[in-house]
Amino acid sequence: MAKKNSRHYPVVRGSPISSGGAANTLVDMARNLSVLNRRLYRYGRNYNVKVDVRHDYAGPAIEVFALRDDWAVQKAFQMAYQQYLNNTLEERENMTSSQVARWEDFRIRDGLTLAKNEARPVMHSPSGGATILNAGEFALSNVVDEAGNEHTFSWGAGAVGSRYGILEEYDKTDNTQLSSSSLTADGAYSGIEATNDETTSDNLKGDGNAPPYDAGGVNAPSPWVRVAVLGGTAGTQKLSSGFFTAPCGLVLLKGFSESSEAYSVEVEAKSGDYKGVHAPSMIEVATVNRKRKVVK
Repeated sequence: MAKKNSRHYPVVRGSPISSGGAANTLVDMARNLSVLNRRLYRYGRNYNVKVDVRHDYAGPAIEVFALRDDWAVQKAFQMAYQQYLNNTLEERENMTSSQVARWEDFRIRDGLTLAKNEARPVMHSPSGGATILNAGEFALSNVVDEAGNEHTFSWGAGAVGSRYGILEEYDKTDNTQLSSSSLTADGAYSGIEATNDETTSDNLKGDGNAPPYDAGGVNAPSPWVRVAVLGGTAGTQKLSSGFFTAPCGLVLLKGFSESSEAYSVEVEAKSGDYKGVHAPSMIEVATVNRKRKVVK
């Protein structure tokens, strides 16, 4: 019996990228995939991404950064998205589904303060001519406070103009309480066990009552981690980052610009079951219903 052919899913998962003159380049993988495939790839997903440098690349070393793939980043994004849903709930209830923008997506600022250009995907003609894909709308999400002021969300610091720093806002709700710090009673069996020792009881109360991490913060000022350093020159002979998790599909290529070498860097998403790529959702609330939902 002939084997059944596996189903083919048509998707362009990556391309060379074009940048500008700044010494750094920011890749928004959701944006690139949307442009390449003419369909919406949502921002709030953990994209599995790979950065490759062409073998003849002779430019400066490229440091590859991504948002931290940790609990705080995940929950901060969920909390911000929930606030966005809550803030827009009444307006949505007064609108039909067809009145809400078809390609609405929850998108926030990258929060980077260094000089940078945004990467754009590149496609080629049979003759080798490059076409840079610039089209498409990718608006930042807004909320309105009680005074009627609009605010956006950011991975960077808050209190800059009208932005909410989502890690700072999450930090306000997530300070860990120390355990057993106020216990003063003796340990169990103190009245009947001759070997019971007060020092041992104090150790049991105190050793481990603080968490094995910073109890008072989530390192909000530093949401990025360095994934790899790429280059073809001596001392930096590495041409691929391998696949790594990039929350919200954001990848910073520090040290790479168009002036280095045109189209010498390619960015690719791993194959998977989200419209052909591997990108698990970062949010548990996928739709807006008539009732508010709480992200647990």
